[in-house]
Amino acid sequence: MKTLKLWLTAMLMFAACGTAKAQLAGKNVLLIQGFLPQHILFNPTDQGRADGIGYWDGFDASLKDPATTRILYWPSHYRLQGAGGIAALIANQLQPILSSGFCDNECVVITHSTGDLVMRYVLSNKNSLLGSSLAQRLKVTAVIDMAGAGGGTELANFGVDLINGVNHGAEVLEALLEFLGYDIPLGINPGVMLDLQTSVARNTAINNLPAIPRLRIASTGSEFYGFATHPIIKGKDDSVVPLHSACGAAYDGALDSCVRDLRVDGRVTSVSKAPSLSQLYDYHYPIIMSEKMAHNEMQANKRGRDMTFALSGADRYNAGARTIGLDVEYHSVYAWWDWFREYRYITDADDKTMGRVIMDSFE
Repeated sequence: MKTLKLWLTAMLMFAACGTAKAQLAGKNVLLIQGFLPQHILFNPTDQGRADGIGYWDGFDASLKDPATTRILYWPSHYRLQGAGGIAALIANQLQPILSSGFCDNECVVITHSTGDLVMRYVLSNKNSLLGSSLAQRLKVTAVIDMAGAGGGTELANFGVDLINGVNHGAEVLEALLEFLGYDIPLGINPGVMLDLQTSVARNTAINNLPAIPRLRIASTGSEFYGFATHPIIKGKDDSVVPLHSACGAAYDGALDSCVRDLRVDGRVTSVSKAPSLSQLYDYHYPIIMSEKMAHNEMQANKRGRDMTFALSGADRYNAGARTIGLDVEYHSVYAWWDWFREYRYITDADDKTMGRVIMDSFE
């Protein structure tokens, strides 16, 4: 058994100095959800607050302590930008949080799915959204993006076409909903699905990214509907988000891994369909991959999934002047079923939820 110490900065190592267990390595936490498809059909009356909080019901309890964690919410039938958009709503929620000094000692942001795109836009436009005074108080040590959809997903392309009636898709959708007992008219508002289209997402707040490490967690598992969605998405995916997005790649290619020297299942080998460090978005760093974990298992109380770490042959990522530490315990297995080739796994990850792996890796 070995311990890998990956130094992205020194600031996250304060947890060993007696800070509260509920914090993530001594830092307060902001959680932000992903896309909720029910909002497209049934617009929430509370701007999605109840759903946004419930989204994290299965996440690690230590990362939801109300003393050290704030949950940001948004409705999926809204667009990302604009006066009444998602980013503006998040900014309104952040105002009292930041005024209280919640992030004065820096925060760690944890996103899932579309939360990646939302926070990329908010952090890139914090001065205009919050005003310069409050924007200076939004101090972020790192963003941990689980199944990040910042690069968009072909599933959104398909969904928008469906709603817009391409190949009679809207009529098919309406007929299906009527069969299920719902009376939904044509002209459904696709909301943030428009922003999640690959061409749109990849032109949203990608220039002059703030020098904040975006630590990427990606997977290729299947939801119960994976057999239907996998063929729609380019390359390997988690049934919703493709690896090209989850890894943080600056291009939307058909990827097999986030790094070139390790497969998603942990096998140590060369992978041709993977980005080099220079082909990732600025400050985007893959850290964890899982072959079997599906999209909506990331934030859930789900165990039994092996995980591996993604290093791309380097033990150091330089993220501007920022410093954050990641301490991972791992082991190697020389698998008899694969001609005794080397596989690397995060130790005991298969007996933990993703939230617990995150908590343990930053202590």
